[in-house]
Amino acid sequence: MPRIQGLAETGVLTGDQLVKEAPGEVHSFVIAWRGANVGDVIAYLLDAITDTSANPGTHEVVIIAATANGTFAKEYPQGKRFDTGIFYKEGAANNVFTEVTFK
Repeated sequence: MPRIQGLAETGVLTGDQLVKEAPGEVHSFVIAWRGANVGDVIAYLLDAITDTSANPGTHEVVIIAATANGTFAKEYPQGKRFDTGIFYKEGAANNVFTEVTFK
């Protein structure tokens, strides 16, 4: 399958950060963590350009630890739409490493 034109990759994110300051799409993400408690929120993808994690309406993706250490990958072949922007926010867990592919 050919690569979708216009995709960008964040590289490894290790803290809260703006991924895209305009409407866009997330096509995939990979997240790895260690030292979490089962049930901890590992990270969020927010439909926002700032940290609005207190506003549940901005939460598009919430990743919760099922194990103390692990990895999780998710693909959206047609892209998951974000109408405002794409903001990455880490949750309560330590040692979280994430890469996002977006357009």
